[in-house]
Amino acid sequence: MTPRDRRLIVPETGRRDTIIAVVCGLFVLGFIALAFVTLARQHGAPSTNQLHGIITAKHNAEEKESEVSFGTKGVKSKVVDSGYSFDIQVPAENRTYEVPVSKKLYESRKVGDSQDFIRPRSEQK
Repeated sequence: MTPRDRRLIVPETGRRDTIIAVVCGLFVLGFIALAFVTLARQHGAPSTNQLHGIITAKHNAEEKESEVSFGTKGVKSKVVDSGYSFDIQVPAENRTYEVPVSKKLYESRKVGDSQDFIRPRSEQK
C-alpha cells in the first residue's frame, strides 16, 4: 500500500489576481511613503513647548540632596548638589521663568546669555 500524497496543489494565479496584489502592494508602499514625508516635514518645526530666552539672574541655594538608587548591586546613596536655577526672560511671552539647572550648566552660563528650555509641565500645550 502506497502512502497518499498530502501535498496541496494550488492552481495557477490568473492575471486579475496578480494585478490586485500589485495594486494593494503599491497602495501600502504609497501610504508608508506619505507617512515618512509627513513626519519629515514636521521634524523641522519647533515645538510650542520649547522656549528661548535671556538669563536675567542666577540663583544658588547651595543645597545638598541625598540621592538613593536601587540596583542589582544593592542600595547606593550619594550626595548631589542642587538648588541651582536661572531666571530666564522670554520676550515672546513677555514673562520670566525660574528654571532649575545642573551645577555644570550653572557654572558655564552667565547673566545675559541666551538659554533654551522646555515649558513647565503644568503649562505645556
